[in-house]
Amino acid sequence: MKIFNREDFIKLSKKTANPMISIYSPTSRQSSNGYKQDMTHFKNQLSGVKKSLEKDYKMSNSEINNLLDPAQELLDNFSFWQNNSDTLACFLSENGEMDLFKLPIEISDSSHFIGNKPLLLPMVPELNDDGHYYLLLLNLDKIRLYEATRSVIQEVLLDPEEVAVSFTAEEEEDENQDQLHGKGGIGNAGAMYHGHDGGSDEVKKVTILNYFHRMTNMLEPQLYRNPLPMYLAGVDYLIPIFKEASKYNHLMDGHVSGAFQEKDIMTLHQKSWEIAEPHFLKERKKRKENFQAKKAEGLAVSNDNLKIIKAALTGAVDTLMVNKNHEHLWGKYDAENHKINLTDEQEDSSHCLVDEAAAKVIEFKGKVYMTDPEDMPEDNLIAATMRYPL
Repeated sequence: MKIFNREDFIKLSKKTANPMISIYSPTSRQSSNGYKQDMTHFKNQLSGVKKSLEKDYKMSNSEINNLLDPAQELLDNFSFWQNNSDTLACFLSENGEMDLFKLPIEISDSSHFIGNKPLLLPMVPELNDDGHYYLLLLNLDKIRLYEATRSVIQEVLLDPEEVAVSFTAEEEEDENQDQLHGKGGIGNAGAMYHGHDGGSDEVKKVTILNYFHRMTNMLEPQLYRNPLPMYLAGVDYLIPIFKEASKYNHLMDGHVSGAFQEKDIMTLHQKSWEIAEPHFLKERKKRKENFQAKKAEGLAVSNDNLKIIKAALTGAVDTLMVNKNHEHLWGKYDAENHKINLTDEQEDSSHCLVDEAAAKVIEFKGKVYMTDPEDMPEDNLIAATMRYPL
C-alpha cells in the first residue's frame, strides 16, 4: 500500500464528467474462497451502474461498455484481488479513464454513485488523524511503516531506492567496500560495529544515529504528504536515538517496547492502539470544547447548513464536522451570486453539497472529521469552526 494523500484527494475532487461514477467496495487482505466475495461485491456494483446508465442516462451498450470496460477487466485480474486493502475506491469517467485507490478504511457495504463529480466523503477518514495513525517499527534489519486505525492495520511499502530501510544492509555494504580497499575493520564506525569487538556503546549509538538521520530525511517528506500522529515500536535503546534524529512534528510520546518482526503485525496493532486511543479520545473532547469556545466568539456554526456550506466553499471553514449518519443535501452553488440552489433530489447539475463542502475544506488546508452523532456539538448534519467572523 502507498500513502493516499491530500494531493491525490484534491486532484480527484477537481475532476468532472457526465457521467462520473464512484464505486466503493469492501475488500479482503486474505481470503479462503479465492476472493470471490470481493469480486462479487464489485461485480454487483457494476451491474447496478449499468442499469442506471441505461435508464437515467439513456446510454447505448457501446457507450456503457466504453465507460465500464476498465473496471470489468479487473474481474479477470486475479492478482489484483490478491493484493488489496480493506476498501477499493474506483472512479470511472469518459474515454475509459479509471482511478483506483486501495484504502485501509472499513465500510459496511458496497455502494456506487453516479453524477458529474466524484463522491469523496467515504475517503475523508484516510486524510485526518481522528483515530488514524502511523506506526514505525524500528528494526535495524528493516524499518517497517504501518498505517492503522482502531480496526485495521496495513504496511505502507517503502521503496528502498527512496528510503534507507536497512541499517544492517548499509553496514554490510560499507564493510565490503572497506575490505575491497584493504581497510579491514578499522577506521570506520560501521566496520567496528560489525567487527568482533563491536566498538564502544557510544560508537554504536553514533553510527545508528547517523543512519536514522539519513533515513528520516528520506521518509519524513513522504509522511508530510499526509501527516498523521506517529508512534514508534522497537527495542527500548533505539527509541531515544530515533527521536534525536527525527524532525517529524507529529511524533507522539509512548512506544511499543520489544523486538518485533513482520509476523507480529497483529500484536503491534493491539499494543499500539492501547497507546494511541487515549490521544484520540482527548482530541475529540478538545475538539468539542474548542467548538463551544469558538461559538462564544462567533466563530462556530452548527445550526445553519447553508451558511456552513457557503463558508466552506469560499475557504472560511477551518474545521468541518460531518455527522456519520448524514443524508445527502442536493444542490448547486452559484459562485457569481454566492447563492445555493437546493433540489429535492439529485439532478444533472446538482451534487451532494456536504461532499462538495468537505472537498473544499480539505483543498483550503482545513480539517474534516466524520463524527459519531454523540460527538457532534449539536444534533445536526454538519458543524464548523471558522477562520474569521462571517
